[in-house]
Amino acid sequence: MRDTAVTASPAILSKLGDADLAALAERWGERNYLPNELIIAHGDSGRDVFFLLEGRARVTLFSEDGREIAYRDIGPGEIFGELAGIDGKARSASIVALGPARVARLPGPAFRDVVINRPTFAWLLLEHLSAQLRRMTERVYEFSTLVVRKRLILELLRRAEEIGPVNGQVVVDPAPTHFELAAKISTHREAVSREMSALAKRGLIERRGGSLMLRDLPALEVLARKND
Repeated sequence: MRDTAVTASPAILSKLGDADLAALAERWGERNYLPNELIIAHGDSGRDVFFLLEGRARVTLFSEDGREIAYRDIGPGEIFGELAGIDGKARSASIVALGPARVARLPGPAFRDVVINRPTFAWLLLEHLSAQLRRMTERVYEFSTLVVRKRLILELLRRAEEIGPVNGQVVVDPAPTHFELAAKISTHREAVSREMSALAKRGLIERRGGSLMLRDLPALEVLARKND
């Protein structure tokens, strides 16, 4: 059996004890993926559930006009594909590797067996689903009520929170592309470029080589709350 250690994080695998991890690892198979390789295709009928062991991946869909809509990024230790494993319906989105990735694939029947017989895993799965529901509710609100500038600032602040600010600043490395940010906040690249330039002129963000510095998080938070 291969090493199942994952990067310390709030992800589901990092919260499981050795016995639960061993029960999963005994039943899953592992595969390596290349950057931009498709892991799960939208509409697929598969019921297997996946865990990201190394690397990063993205949950994404494409609109009728070809615009990418990115729902969330997946980090080491996280579960994905669980909805089809629970309700048996077609995949609701595609999952793409953002870089080299190592992924564990748990067959659907084994997933159901672990949920039924491992209460710690079942509870962590509920916590994960609850967090995803709250996140989607938040994003629906943002998309429905906020202008592009506020949606962009909130996305930057979320990234800062994940990294951990120091003295009101944070460096995002590598810097997200404008196309990537547009996909995350449901807009187009030109709108993101315009708003990023405006924030840079105000001294709130700064591009440094391949990284992006958020120079004044409190000021960004004020802008996100400010009434237009």
